[in-house]
Amino acid sequence: MGPTTRKKYTPAFKAECVRQVAAGARQTDVARAQGLSPALLGRWQRQALEQAVHSSVERDEIKRLRSELKRVEIECSIAINS
Repeated sequence: MGPTTRKKYTPAFKAECVRQVAAGARQTDVARAQGLSPALLGRWQRQALEQAVHSSVERDEIKRLRSELKRVEIECSIAINS
């Protein structure tokens, strides 16, 4: 008897399964239709949520940095023209 190999899923496949649940399909139905365990699909959902939270934090940081840059540019412009 050989070693068991784990099935690999592409990021696109994982994203599509998570998207189906987010669109209103039941997690157990999506998992069953795709031959997955509901626990695995749940893990993919948590990972997608964590990535979305990080993206939100990153967007806030970008906004803050842009605002800071604009302020510094104005200060430099004032200093140069003084």
